[in-house]
Amino acid sequence: MPHSTGVVVQPRLERVENNLKYPKRTPKQQGEIQRLYDQAKLQYNQSSWSSSIGILLSARVLPTVTKIVSLGLGSLYEKSKDQPRRLKQLAMLLGLAEYLRSASTAEINIYAQDPGFTKADEALLRRMGVRVLKTTSPSDLGEAGRVIDGETLVYSPFLTIEAYELLLGTCTMGLLVGDDFNALRSKWEKRTAEHRQVEHLVKSGVSQYQKRSINGDGFWSDNDRPFPMALYSRDHRVRRQAGAKDQGSRNEFSPDIQLRGDTPRARL
Repeated sequence: MPHSTGVVVQPRLERVENNLKYPKRTPKQQGEIQRLYDQAKLQYNQSSWSSSIGILLSARVLPTVTKIVSLGLGSLYEKSKDQPRRLKQLAMLLGLAEYLRSASTAEINIYAQDPGFTKADEALLRRMGVRVLKTTSPSDLGEAGRVIDGETLVYSPFLTIEAYELLLGTCTMGLLVGDDFNALRSKWEKRTAEHRQVEHLVKSGVSQYQKRSINGDGFWSDNDRPFPMALYSRDHRVRRQAGAKDQGSRNEFSPDIQLRGDTPRARL
């Protein structure tokens, strides 16, 4: 089922008055953030990238989702060359939630965690309906580790290999939207430590998930750090085979589902 083409009301950023917990942002700063977000949201809704994600999420075999947890979103207020990309990441996060909510009667809560969030970032996310989780370090799953379960979609743009190792080694999630690990593996020479780390993730960490490549254009630009993405869903066959190791059963990757359109032009 393609992504909804209905009119979408964009979240607005409200001013925070006389609140010492969150530093005031000037109307100009808030206006610029709102402009970039609105632009990113419009691009997402009109792109074939969004449509391809909608097709993948409409598969009947996918697990039920009641929570979405974003890891590694980065600071949205920090002025840098990455700021427009991070606001695109936010637009995609809320787009995922919007689609899932439209296709389900279950309540879906959205969470985000990043050690780089500022007080202003946290205020912004809360106004957009996102609950902020805490962690002290990129190497610690923090509160997210207690939230993620089998009914969680983890959205992990641009995570480090070490963070993926921690996530996949300690958590079991229903869905993972992040890097295409096969493409990530080919980024490094075979003899490098990084290649071996990703190779281990492919053979163990995501071997219990079915992979579907995300394709499409109209959203990412050349400045968005091109890198392929994929959706990994918990393989229902693994659950049926639990405890059957003595029979030598082994889960294999399902073939990628290739959708029409160009390869993704950006790595989140």
